[in-house]
Amino acid sequence: MTKTRTGKSEQLLRVDDHDFTMRPAFGGPAIPVGVDVQVESLDSISEVDMDFTMTLYLRHYWKDERLAFPSHTNKSMTFDGRLVKKIWVPDVFFVHSKRSFIHDTTTENIMLRVFPDGHVLYSMRGKSKWDLQFNAYTDEDLMLYWKNGNESLKTDEKISLSQFLIQKFHTTSRLAFYSSTGISPFLSTGWYNRLYINFTLRRHIFFFLLQTYFPATLMVMLSWVSFWIDRRAVPARVSLGE
Repeated sequence: MTKTRTGKSEQLLRVDDHDFTMRPAFGGPAIPVGVDVQVESLDSISEVDMDFTMTLYLRHYWKDERLAFPSHTNKSMTFDGRLVKKIWVPDVFFVHSKRSFIHDTTTENIMLRVFPDGHVLYSMRGKSKWDLQFNAYTDEDLMLYWKNGNESLKTDEKISLSQFLIQKFHTTSRLAFYSSTGISPFLSTGWYNRLYINFTLRRHIFFFLLQTYFPATLMVMLSWVSFWIDRRAVPARVSLGE
């Protein structure tokens, strides 16, 4: 059950009593952060640039005991993006993203839900040309994982593309090692969690027949007409050949 509170909600969470520049349980084991994605639309796929644009809901789940609050009804509190700037949130981002932004009509599409035991749900709606997800904390501090395996990725059943058919999709995760050699000896290095979304697409044959092969075939057939024109009608033959 969820209830939105106003007024002294931040005082109830004791936001000003803690240093939220540090992750929860700093110095202890890595904090697990669950991730799931709701794909709202695949807007475009460019074979030339080898990228695609996606509108999605990206949600994170973790526990921060510093935000725990007393509650007799076990109801959560829901906040907008203003509280996000005052507490610790995972720094998940998209690797090799050419352009990303959070929708801000009519306000920033960010929602933060805090439960009495300190569990947090952080959701945002944005658009990005993206390939991978990544974070700046090593696996010693932050452990990213798909919250519900393949069920962590959901798509709108109405999603359709003119050029491709979406056959299936699945999620994977792995560790990636990055070194700061040659950049700076003070930069953090190590193993980092990375999450992947894999889409299997199949070309829509009818689209390419209609948009590419049929026009090309028609142009070739029209060029043959010039062979039936009198050879003395040079302007007509040249115009039709062009």
